[in-house]
Amino acid sequence: MMGPVMKKYLLEFIQMLAASAFVGISLYGIFIYWGGEIQEKIPASQSLLLGLGAAICIIVFVTIGGLLDRIAMASEQASGSDSNSNG
Repeated sequence: MMGPVMKKYLLEFIQMLAASAFVGISLYGIFIYWGGEIQEKIPASQSLLLGLGAAICIIVFVTIGGLLDRIAMASEQASGSDSNSNG
């Protein structure tokens, strides 16, 4: 079983991985769009897959952000109740 600290680090890693993949997909799209004289045409299926990948990255990023907020709120409440009971 994972502890709360390990779970937080794993979620942060996944969130950063999704953000990195989104940036990579976005930069690839920019390079394709502004290709200059040799502007490359990509097939519609590849374009749809890249769009789906970007949408999945955004969904993962937002979902994990909410989970990390819940973890932070729970740790604040736990530390707040500890300081109230000790004070």
